[in-house]
Amino acid sequence: MKILGNLLWLILGGFIIALYYWIVGLLFCITIIGIPFGVQLIKIGGFALWPFGREVQPDTNDTGCLAIFMNALWIILGGIEIALMHISLGIALCITI
Repeated sequence: MKILGNLLWLILGGFIIALYYWIVGLLFCITIIGIPFGVQLIKIGGFALWPFGREVQPDTNDTGCLAIFMNALWIILGGIEIALMHISLGIALCITI
């Protein structure tokens, strides 16, 4: 069932989303500040390509206020854009199906 779900996901938009994550991740890796974001985006791209049957493990490192700053920076620099891309692709797929 996982393979069938993953294949359907891949055909119906998973590849587009994964490709977008990888391209944006590589663009973020151009700058020193963006490297942590870029690496995580490349990892998320793998999950976006083949999501079913995979599990995300939370990080055990507590980075304190740095994590809050980095999350706020992420929302400003790319989080909103990626969320809008997910919403628009979902709407487009619902309209076409």
